[in-house]
Amino acid sequence: MKKSLLGLTVLAACAVAPSATAVPSAQNGCWATVKLSSMPQTRVWVVNVTPLQHGTTTLTDAKPRVEVRVKGSWTVFRAKKTAKPGVYRARVVFPSAGTWRFRVWDGFEPMCARYHTYAPVHLV
Repeated sequence: MKKSLLGLTVLAACAVAPSATAVPSAQNGCWATVKLSSMPQTRVWVVNVTPLQHGTTTLTDAKPRVEVRVKGSWTVFRAKKTAKPGVYRARVVFPSAGTWRFRVWDGFEPMCARYHTYAPVHLV
């Protein structure tokens, strides 16, 4: 009786224990930084975006994008691969002068991608 009760307890504990790899996290290598070649200074901004796993390793199959907004919804500018592996280029057009927010989606997909946010910029 004691052995079967112990066996059921162990079995129940295993059934409710979370998987260590089920959720992406910094502990399992699921994080990246983004290096930008420049910051926006004019209404047309051509920028190289380099997503870096652990801040050092280029992500050659990433799908990064730059998003901007002044009010309302975000406008998306997809970055395209360049000749240099792991470096992507986006041509961002700010539709008008003003103070704009922007963010970069690092494209570390499918489960690890996240936004990187920056201080708003004022463009004339």
